[in-house]
Amino acid sequence: MTTDSRFLQPDPSLAELSMEELHQRLNIPIYSGHRADFFQFRGLSPAFDDIVARASAFNDGYEDQCSAQYYYDLFDCVQSADRAINRVVEVGVFMGGASVILAGCADITGLELDLVDITRPYLHFTHERIRRTFPDQAPRVRMFHGDLPTYVRDVLMQEPDVRALVQHDGAHIFNQVVCDLSALSFVRPQVYGLAIQDTHLRGVPPRFNFVDAAVCAVFGFQVAFAPMGVRYKADNEVMMTPNRFQGNYFLPERPEGMFVPMEGNEFQYPHPSIPLDAFLPNPGT
Repeated sequence: MTTDSRFLQPDPSLAELSMEELHQRLNIPIYSGHRADFFQFRGLSPAFDDIVARASAFNDGYEDQCSAQYYYDLFDCVQSADRAINRVVEVGVFMGGASVILAGCADITGLELDLVDITRPYLHFTHERIRRTFPDQAPRVRMFHGDLPTYVRDVLMQEPDVRALVQHDGAHIFNQVVCDLSALSFVRPQVYGLAIQDTHLRGVPPRFNFVDAAVCAVFGFQVAFAPMGVRYKADNEVMMTPNRFQGNYFLPERPEGMFVPMEGNEFQYPHPSIPLDAFLPNPGT
């Protein structure tokens, strides 16, 4: 398998569609219609203000999955990394809420941006949203159709000069998050740090959403991290109650996300005898 075997090319037939037509063509449902409100962050960073202004030019046909605070913290993580990284790898893109922020960072700094997702329509929607927001950056954004362990095997292990910050908002089920994070142990020198979203999320069976527990399973209970995003109060009944979409809800006073730097942390799992192939969706392929 070559390193580009799972990379998708942009679909030119999507270019002339409105954002509303785009999500309908790609059959991507809009659930809550949530939009991040960036008002409180105005004036904190001219660069962030510019990214938000450009992203806000398209105000229909999508929803955001993160809080404005998480997006700002993600921007800050990338900016703080400065010259320590040359690529951002985003795992799980949905409708591109974090992707346009990362594309804006890449537009400023010249970083590479790889989008990793198992769902083709999400990749195409997100790439099209980036193209409309940062047209000069879009040709340098790659779309990898697959899971993170496969990306590690077929891309990162073939590109040893990469030093990456990984943004993880893919599968939230415990076993899959463990597989994703464990796969990064095989390229540890290439990973600067992990921004991990939805560490406050829970769900009803069979959606066993335990992202934070998976982080501890891989890095240990003493994992060093910086909190990202919002913390919901216990009296926020809407956020504390399983929703009508997938039955998801949030834990009170827990951070929305975690930034886990590789410096100061060690992989407590997997055991050295366990090969990378064990974490692939179809081991041995």
